[in-house]
Amino acid sequence: MTTSELRELYQAGKLRSARVCHDTLSMGWLVTFYDDEGNLYELTDTLGCRVSYESPRAAEDKVHQVADCPTRVDSLYRFFEI
Repeated sequence: MTTSELRELYQAGKLRSARVCHDTLSMGWLVTFYDDEGNLYELTDTLGCRVSYESPRAAEDKVHQVADCPTRVDSLYRFFEI
């Protein structure tokens, strides 16, 4: 969802938290919002592609442009079991 769409959801009282996580494919940081039911909403551009940021701080700044909600930042390195 775009920034404006997410902002509308927040103003309607539907978003409760945000998460900033490291994306291993783009080597950037992604922003995801959650509602009360646990549904997730990824921040995308107008074409529906995920938007990544160069640092966790830049991603957090984008969260604050959308909503004033609790934000969890995942650690820089996430390990996956194969």
